[in-house]
Amino acid sequence: MKKISSHKNTPSPFLRIMQKGQQKARYKERNGKFLMSMSEDDHTRIAHLIKRWLEEDTKTR
Repeated sequence: MKKISSHKNTPSPFLRIMQKGQQKARYKERNGKFLMSMSEDDHTRIAHLIKRWLEEDTKTR
């Protein structure tokens, strides 16, 4: 039997912390989009770096 939760419409504690942080930092959607466009390729660079580390690790074993 499922428990019925009355907290469906309330945000999670993590979401509340994030929203407070955005208010304190004066976050604006325009700035967020700019930062995302500037860091667009970071995830691919990080993936290539991890791949290189793994390849070096397998060579040394």
